Amino acid sequence: MASLPMDVRLDTEPRRRRRSAGHPPRGALARAALAVALAGAGLALVPGFRHSRAPVSARRAAADLLESKGLEEMMTYRQMRERRRREASRTWRKESADWSDEEDSDSDFIANLKHGTNLLLNGAKEFPPWKDVRAEHAERGHKWMEKFSIEEIWAQHCVVPYVANDWRSVLDPLERIVDKADMAYAAVRHVKDVLDPSVKFRRAHRFAAQARWAIERRLRRCDRFSRAFLGLLGADENATEGQRRAAALLMILFEQDGVNLQHNGIYRDDPDAFLELQKVRGAVFNISLIWDQNVDRDMESRAYLIRSREELEGLPQWVLEDAAAMARAAGYRATGAEGPWLISTHEAQAGPVLRHGSAALRAVVFENQRRIGFLGGAGKGDNTPMLEQLLQVRRRLANVVGYTSHAEVVFTKTMASPKQAYGLLAKLRKEALPVARYELQELKAFAEAHGGERVASTADLEHFDLDFWRERMLEERLGLKEDYLRQFFPLDAVLEGLFGLVSRLFGVQVVEESSELCWAQGVRFFRVQDAVGARVASFFLDPFRRPGQKRRGFWSSKIQGYSELLGDRHGPRRPAVHFVFDLPEAPALLTHREVVQVFRTFGSGLRELFCRQREGLVAGSLGLEEDVLELPSHFLARWAFEPETLAACSRHVETKDPLPPAALQALAASRTFHRANALLRRCALARIDLEIHSDYDPYSDLQVFDIGKLIEAEYSVVRPRTQDRELCSLPFNTEKAGVFYGDLWSEALAADVFRTFQDAAASGSPDALGEVGARFRREVLAPGGGRAPGSALEAFLGRPPEFAALLRDLHLVDSELREKADAEVEAEVEENQREAISFEEAYPQFEQDEDEDDYAEFEEE
Repeated sequence: MASLPMDVRLDTEPRRRRRSAGHPPRGALARAALAVALAGAGLALVPGFRHSRAPVSARRAAADLLESKGLEEMMTYRQMRERRRREASRTWRKESADWSDEEDSDSDFIANLKHGTNLLLNGAKEFPPWKDVRAEHAERGHKWMEKFSIEEIWAQHCVVPYVANDWRSVLDPLERIVDKADMAYAAVRHVKDVLDPSVKFRRAHRFAAQARWAIERRLRRCDRFSRAFLGLLGADENATEGQRRAAALLMILFEQDGVNLQHNGIYRDDPDAFLELQKVRGAVFNISLIWDQNVDRDMESRAYLIRSREELEGLPQWVLEDAAAMARAAGYRATGAEGPWLISTHEAQAGPVLRHGSAALRAVVFENQRRIGFLGGAGKGDNTPMLEQLLQVRRRLANVVGYTSHAEVVFTKTMASPKQAYGLLAKLRKEALPVARYELQELKAFAEAHGGERVASTADLEHFDLDFWRERMLEERLGLKEDYLRQFFPLDAVLEGLFGLVSRLFGVQVVEESSELCWAQGVRFFRVQDAVGARVASFFLDPFRRPGQKRRGFWSSKIQGYSELLGDRHGPRRPAVHFVFDLPEAPALLTHREVVQVFRTFGSGLRELFCRQREGLVAGSLGLEEDVLELPSHFLARWAFEPETLAACSRHVETKDPLPPAALQALAASRTFHRANALLRRCALARIDLEIHSDYDPYSDLQVFDIGKLIEAEYSVVRPRTQDRELCSLPFNTEKAGVFYGDLWSEALAADVFRTFQDAAASGSPDALGEVGARFRREVLAPGGGRAPGSALEAFLGRPPEFAALLRDLHLVDSELREKADAEVEAEVEENQREAISFEEAYPQFEQDEDEDDYAEFEEE
């Protein structure tokens, strides 16, 4: 043995052990495999010969078979899959999956799971191939990403003290790490929302969320980055605003994850503080995931199968078709004419039911819609204990890292201060309450005149009747009926008008292209190009609902952001966005409410599409203050009420004629028709959100629902319903918690911005609108989170923004509606004064002494 080379000794030992263990020699296995390969080629292995006389092609095929391990891996995967199926059969039965009828297909074999071939990580295509992504890709890809991203973070943590005087050496590695994790997780979340809502993929999504959370947590514990940013901010006076805002954002995140504790030595001297921080952080993350699962599960369970057509009296035919499609997705043989119909509590179905349905159906749908996530106050699937725990752990987390409440943590990342937020809500309440009283008096009189039940006062109106009678008033006074309007808004015409508006405002062209990455039938791909044909951005449009596969609702999500660092030889990486709508497929006709939703959803992606921020950590919406995120969406939604834009969006499905001018004016007027009560409802939810995240004490006598009802009564004219539990389904588990007022703040800013565009359009100059749009794109949209929103708006407007523009825009001040409301209030006050009687008239038996003082004083003896 000593004279043999090392490689020969290493090879002979395993062969000797195989023979002693009774295994066939290696040559026997090779000859058996060669015989199989030759049989497939129509040849045979001749016995007694050491080497076959097979052709070269056959010998090459046999060699390829022996060298390939694909057959061995496939057999191993089959065995593993069957074993797991047998072991999990009981669990699958509990999930109501009909696993016994599944076909045993070889298509489940997934070869590209490892790093380098994983569809989420290899970057072989411009965007991820979403339709090919499986749960295994999400789990294996994020497992690898968590491991190596944490290693990269630690490596940069060790290096950063030596390069702390250079912005690029500190920011660029962080941008690469964060971007990689965000893009992979966004792809998994997108597949879950539009393609694969199965239990298996939801578990993979949870695993991906945990991996992304672990990467984020590891990054936020790197105190050396915080020190490097502090040194750069103090030493480099020539730093750009984007660099300074990126550093400030990360320093805030570091501080809120306990880096200040680490600086003060608490991690070392008091390990209990560190463990407490990890515990409450993990509790917030777990509750956030469970919250959404409970809401989705409860919405599915609160769907009603209706077989009698009489119970659906009043509903338009397009609503019945949608309900029949939902029933077919649930396994019923349903048609829009004969049923059965599945009515859910989702807004796409609940909204039309509350506007057109019978009183009994409206009551049932409204009752269930306001109690989503509430199953009695305790138990599995109930968000009531989750809400209490979430408020407690958030308050505890804020206290651990040095804040008094979660609201104080939130206001470190907002444009408004707490005083400004409360002031905005108080101002809106003051101006909207008189108008809301006047509107409800009108609604009460109209309902009684048209056969509604007589009520003693507006406070006794039923909540589920408000939308119904408002819709009847809208039809009678403005002549607007949803069935009529739908014929003028086919999807192609709406998109044509929307893209034409974007072209007029921002000087770009939206061009449709074919893409093999489209994940379903009806999904479309578009490029945004500038005047010379250069690519600005890209987006995918998924307009149609797919019951049982796609999540309901309208939303936009980022595929990738603008980045100069992560570009290629052709230039920076261009942004890309998903736009997802919830529209019927055949025929694709929209109501005007859906047209507004389309405009608003597209507006939410404008910052991503037109971003030109060099610092990728604050590109697009990243690093932007939470209460101005929705400014572009409110701005673009406002155009859906402008007659010129509506004329470009409308085309009759048969005659191809646009909407008549009278209908265009009526739609423009409908924007402010009886809106005060809806505005007060939004103000009440925003105030509840602020209160429970700032001053709520979980150990006091008042529960969170008691606080909600007290605030709701303060902001409403109709008496609140004590049985409602809407707080259990609101997105308190997201970054919006504590920033519900931000939607109103953004709308107020958007109203001021839109007035500037109105003035440009009224000037009569053909180029004025394009000039204002180019300035808005350059000053507000392109910088993304790399510029302070206050200074960006001031540069665009030429003055500080004015929040009174929202009050004028909604006709709450300086309008004929407000004059009528004030006159009604004055008349009511005079009537109350005439009916009022003095104390002496009410109680003549009590006589007051004339010499008695008006009040008594306590005197010291």
